[in-house]
Amino acid sequence: MKIEDLLNSDNISEEFKKNFKIIKTIPGSGFISVLTVLAEMNNFNHFSKPKKLVAFFGIDPSVEESGKYKSDNNKISKRGSSFARRALYFIALASIRKKNNGQLMNPVLKEFYTNKLEKGKKKKVAIVAVMHKLVNYIFAILRNQKAFELREPAVHKNLYLVK
Repeated sequence: MKIEDLLNSDNISEEFKKNFKIIKTIPGSGFISVLTVLAEMNNFNHFSKPKKLVAFFGIDPSVEESGKYKSDNNKISKRGSSFARRALYFIALASIRKKNNGQLMNPVLKEFYTNKLEKGKKKKVAIVAVMHKLVNYIFAILRNQKAFELREPAVHKNLYLVK
């Protein structure tokens, strides 16, 4: 049985199918990547805050401290699902690339990534920052059950300041 047939069968819940379609609206998200993220996440209702979802993916910073010593060379914790983290990594890479016609896949994330690099961050650190932002996108669209809308940060800020 093909994965597409399984996704369209009665064996998969309607909530899973709906969440799949909603996450698929994020530019750069592929069929297998979205399916992996959702399958690993299992039930979105377990996550009450975006930080919990970030921790689940294992892209939160690890803590190294002992007494008064606090390390400034922290890495991601990697305590979550490695499959989901890898799928999220591929979505992040696809989000910051160009389409075949030369347009950016997601200009907002590409600008965010470029700004991180300009501030002296390494490429992988900038990619993890994009992954973190993608997790926040995923949390917001699943919480609101609305498709992804590409907006500039200033426009988004003004929309929510009016309310």
